[in-house]
Amino acid sequence: MASSALAHSPYLRPNHFTPDKARKHVTVEASFAEGQIRPDVAMKSDAFNLTAPDGATTPLTPVATLKDAVLLEPALPVEGTYRISSGVRTGRVAKATIKDGKVVFGEGPASAPKAGDKVVDVQSLTRADVYVTKGAPTTGAYAKPQTGVAIQPITAPNDAYAREAFVFAVLNSGKPVANEDIEIVRDGEIYEAQKSAPVHLKTGADGKVTFTPAKTGVYLIQVRVRSQSQTKVDLWLSETATLTLEVLPQ
Repeated sequence: MASSALAHSPYLRPNHFTPDKARKHVTVEASFAEGQIRPDVAMKSDAFNLTAPDGATTPLTPVATLKDAVLLEPALPVEGTYRISSGVRTGRVAKATIKDGKVVFGEGPASAPKAGDKVVDVQSLTRADVYVTKGAPTTGAYAKPQTGVAIQPITAPNDAYAREAFVFAVLNSGKPVANEDIEIVRDGEIYEAQKSAPVHLKTGADGKVTFTPAKTGVYLIQVRVRSQSQTKVDLWLSETATLTLEVLPQ
């Protein structure tokens, strides 16, 4: 079930998406996975943060850093919907070729520079988000757009059900990202007799996407936006954002 688009995708996964009102915290796994949502490479970040139901954002410090995962324990002092985020992480810089206005990585004849092509540096930036709701849901944690590329729920993020539409938008610093590819992978497919392929969708002119999951389970929604840097001529940005979503039975 692994795909090239989702190779080593960043993700955050809580032990409870809708914790009981009596719970004072959740434990969140931060890692990179390949295909299925299983920890493979620990996700480290200087920008882990928690957005509370009132919209206030505070830093998060990991409670443990393991080889395959980082663990967070954000407190949930009041009822409502919280966002846990990795923040924007700066990754490696790689060489790529611009062919017909698109970034092409790799080796071999298909990716070799030709006349008119341009070799540039591509800076990787990643972000992973997840929402948890304690008690009654609220909108303050996701009403205000984030900086950079992010997946913003429009349907309440802890109100997703099988065979019902879940609507979200891809925004870049609050502006809609149109005609961008989305890939959605359902965790647990390795245990299914009849496996489901990843879902491929595109954002509309308003940046919105409607996803109707066929099955219950945990899904990883991913978008990757590549664009030329506004400050450096020979630098492109490859910005990856993910949202971990729990889909419940009707």
